[in-house]
Amino acid sequence: MDPKQGNQPGYPQQRYAVQPQQGYSYNHSTVIVTQPVAAVPVVHSVPDHMGLAIFTTLCCCWPIGLFAIMKASESRTALASGDFQRAQTLSQDSRRLSLFSIAGGCVSIVIVIIVVVTMVTSN
Repeated sequence: MDPKQGNQPGYPQQRYAVQPQQGYSYNHSTVIVTQPVAAVPVVHSVPDHMGLAIFTTLCCCWPIGLFAIMKASESRTALASGDFQRAQTLSQDSRRLSLFSIAGGCVSIVIVIIVVVTMVTSN
């Protein structure tokens, strides 16, 4: 071992050159390119109104409610096959038939009340 240099014998002393610091200036600019794309609406799900159709079948006017259940079932099938437009149309039909069933149930209740009241008052 060489006491003057502090290195082990057989290994040369390593010297590192000091690099001069240079100031670099960069002109940073960001370029954003917007490409025209077709706007496609994304439909994730379509409500089939099956619950409403079952409710109206059990509680209101059952003949119309049965058709509402059929439309809701067809809407589910169309949605499962990926036909979103047909599923949306059938869903609206099911809702419309369910609302008609509710209206029919309300009208029939009013008619029954009128008939019962007239029968009770006539006796």
